[in-house]
Amino acid sequence: MTTVLKSSLRIGRLRSILERSVPNASLARHSWVVKRYQSTTDQKEVNKTKEKSSNGGYFKKALLTFLVPYTGYALYIITQANAEINEREKQVKQHKDDKHFNATLVKYSTLEVLGRFANPFKEYRVLTAFEFSLNRVLELFERNRGGIPTCEHSMDELMPIHSPTWVNNDQWNRNDSTELTVQILDANQNLGSQTTDGSQDLPVHSTWLGQSCNFVVYNDFKILTDPLFTEHLIHETLGPKRITKMPSDIDQVPTPDIILVSHNHPDHLDFKSMEFWGSNGKYHPLWVVPQGMAQFMRDHDVNNVIELSWWETAQIEKGGSVYNVSCTPAMHWSGRSLVDTNRSLWCSFLFSHNAKPIMFHAGDTGYVWDLFKRISNRYGRGVKLALLPCGQYCPAWHQKPRHINPEEVLKIKKDLEAQNVLGVHWGTFVLSGEYFREPKEKLEMLAEWEGVRDTCYCPELGKTVTFK
Repeated sequence: MTTVLKSSLRIGRLRSILERSVPNASLARHSWVVKRYQSTTDQKEVNKTKEKSSNGGYFKKALLTFLVPYTGYALYIITQANAEINEREKQVKQHKDDKHFNATLVKYSTLEVLGRFANPFKEYRVLTAFEFSLNRVLELFERNRGGIPTCEHSMDELMPIHSPTWVNNDQWNRNDSTELTVQILDANQNLGSQTTDGSQDLPVHSTWLGQSCNFVVYNDFKILTDPLFTEHLIHETLGPKRITKMPSDIDQVPTPDIILVSHNHPDHLDFKSMEFWGSNGKYHPLWVVPQGMAQFMRDHDVNNVIELSWWETAQIEKGGSVYNVSCTPAMHWSGRSLVDTNRSLWCSFLFSHNAKPIMFHAGDTGYVWDLFKRISNRYGRGVKLALLPCGQYCPAWHQKPRHINPEEVLKIKKDLEAQNVLGVHWGTFVLSGEYFREPKEKLEMLAEWEGVRDTCYCPELGKTVTFK
């Protein structure tokens, strides 16, 4: 309204000036100036109105094409998953022994809705578009997110980095051609019995390389978990960028016998690793991935791959020794975009030898009150080493369904009756709101209170820790 009034006043002043300065004979000739000016002003007003209408139209289109359908999809997933969870709980209650493995299979087998995997846990909450967007907006107001020091010297003191020595590296041949014999066992097949040959007393060596990437050696059997050797996640310019240096370049890492990938997220599997240890690389370890992920690996030229569903086991023979890699449930999700969200499963892994649990790799998971107890009931209590994520838990209202905090790390230690726990998945990227060293400091403080500080702590990057 104000703009129209100002335009009218300007037109009036222009007409008055013309009437005073131009003869009557010429005034008619110059009247087009006023009309042209008025026409131009009116057109500007029309354009502004169209622009406002267009902006509103874009918002409505985005709302109708993304937010509304996704919200409807999320509500449908929630409804269907809850109905299935309630039905499973009824079946478990009718079971003679609700802690028996058959009851566990009923309660925590894989769940699919509309052709995509869903979580069969009451503790899980589906991530809606509103929650995701709200958390991104709140992050914009955080100052120095993660509390990263600007001084490189300070960072080196807070996060010491060691050059890995790789246990038995001088005895390993990079071109080790020892063939692995693999057999897939379903959930109910016998995994073998414990022996008394003293193999359970063999040491486990673990070297943390950042996030959930660990190089683990047991009886000269080499395992790499969730490989990650790039400086950036998602994009080299946009980041996120590593806040700590890599302890080792990928070509310095001894070739693993197997690579365990817990789920298809950029911070648990990078393209560089797939290229280096893929079909076109020099060395070809066996990749073990969750159900539905093998096609993604093959699309990126990784053909030496097997996929497992929850409770399935890959029985691997090497050099006369037999090892079991069992795929166990986790509460999380998978995917790198909206297109492939939950197209593949997510999991944890339990590595055992002679029916004795040796190493548990949790990947990413939220806490489920009876899940880890059921895992230890199936595969044996007292796993020698549990690699548990202890970071990316703030804000709790957003992260709790998908990640565990230091308090829950100690709960899982008790549930598994784990002999040793290393807290990983922190100090590598800033992906959540807590101070970057808080996971370590909090876990070790709580472990001190519980009297388990010697067996539950966070490792230093690149430093090999041995558990005998």
